[in-house]
Amino acid sequence: MTGDIQTQPISDALQSKINLFRTTTDLRTFQINTQTDTIFVNLNYLAEISEYFHILRTGSYTEKTSEKVILDDVFTEELVIFLSYACPEGFEFDRTINQQNITALAYFSDRFMVPWVKQEIKKYFKSEDFKHEIYDTEMLIQLCYLLRAQSYASVDSRCPQTSNECYFSSADIDPVFQKIARYGDVAAVDKAVAILPDKESRIYIGERIIFFRPYTFTVRPQSYFTWNDNRARLFF
Repeated sequence: MTGDIQTQPISDALQSKINLFRTTTDLRTFQINTQTDTIFVNLNYLAEISEYFHILRTGSYTEKTSEKVILDDVFTEELVIFLSYACPEGFEFDRTINQQNITALAYFSDRFMVPWVKQEIKKYFKSEDFKHEIYDTEMLIQLCYLLRAQSYASVDSRCPQTSNECYFSSADIDPVFQKIARYGDVAAVDKAVAILPDKESRIYIGERIIFFRPYTFTVRPQSYFTWNDNRARLFF
């Protein structure tokens, strides 16, 4: 991931979650080494909801025997945000999606192959909560870039189904484009699009935003000319 969370202060609630996953329990014994820390998860539970962890749990891999996997390109904060959504705490789930966790959910649901989380994200994009929640413009554009990249990568042998359950279609992402298009600061939107890594994505995302942007027009000035005013007649 981009590590954007690293640039922001960690909230007390998130720090509490991190401390929770740093501690082993009778169930959380499988170790994940991230770029910044070590946490412990319940591999059996994750294997039930994630194809990635299911393969680690049932296949003949060193990760299974060592009870450890290395994800050295992942920040602990981002992974814990995903785990806090996907895993129960005290027999209860917090399945709220918002600006604080949407990027982590989108990224790890694809990386760990958790289709039900993707379905929840799609529902969220169509909800009134998403429509009215205030988002940072650049974050939304980066989210569009991430989802579009996933859709290209998923339509391959890793996702042989004809349905779009395991990737985000253009229609799934359109509510995000619509939200960006409603922002009044066009210059800020264009600036955020311009810093995207590749030209093709810049063109596509820019065009989709323009497509959904409300049409604006300037009222033509009214003419006060009257045919009965002889002073306005120049030639007859």
